[in-house]
Amino acid sequence: MRNIMLESKLELYGAYVVDGKDLLNERTNTELKYFKKKPDTWRLACQTIVGNKENAGKVVIQRLPQWKK
Repeated sequence: MRNIMLESKLELYGAYVVDGKDLLNERTNTELKYFKKKPDTWRLACQTIVGNKENAGKVVIQRLPQWKK
């Protein structure tokens, strides 16, 4: 997800998935380590894989209002 966001010139911080969450891989051990006390919805873009051979579709990302420039 990180690569796609960078290529699309999307801000990495303060963004969240509004549609297509079912296309994301499960949280990795790294994410579980960093986000022990954070909501399950918190993800690291560099650890998040979108889709696979059996599961493809569209993911919609939205920036949180406080992160807008």
